[in-house]
Amino acid sequence: ILNAGTCEYLEIANYDSAVIENNISTNVVGTARCLDIALPALRRTVAKGQPATLVIVSSSAWWFPFGRAEGYGASKAALTYFAHALRADLAPEGIDVVVVSPGFVKTPLTDRNDFPMPFLVSAEDAAGRIVNGLRKGRNEIAFPKRFTWTLKALGALPQGLIDRMAASMSHKSRNEQETNG
Repeated sequence: ILNAGTCEYLEIANYDSAVIENNISTNVVGTARCLDIALPALRRTVAKGQPATLVIVSSSAWWFPFGRAEGYGASKAALTYFAHALRADLAPEGIDVVVVSPGFVKTPLTDRNDFPMPFLVSAEDAAGRIVNGLRKGRNEIAFPKRFTWTLKALGALPQGLIDRMAASMSHKSRNEQETNG
């Protein structure tokens, strides 16, 4: 299970491309580097006639564009694409690739968030859902369902509508921060 992850938010008024780079470096490149070690181990497992599964933890954040999350969302979209491409490349070798796209999970990382996190689940609950999905042989594990289905549905809307909704949410979030700050 590869779960390299960080989340730095971008304050657009003080745009800094380093925020994007930090998210991509940890979330995408960090995961890719872990594969340097994991892939040979998975291949040895297959060679012994045992099942081999690579699990990559992404996020549900890539389904809808959230303000301040440009770097995080882009890194998770890239990570999901990376996993799907690996699934295609590794299938002939008998190595399964599973993508986990959780919503908000209570961790030290999400404890830093300064906004409401709907359907927040505990780390223990998240681990149980991942294990359950793996036991059922799923190649996509997303939870909690009400949250992830909502994001997928929003992401399927016409792009113009998505853009207006995302801008409205970003504007509202900025106004709340200014009021509370």
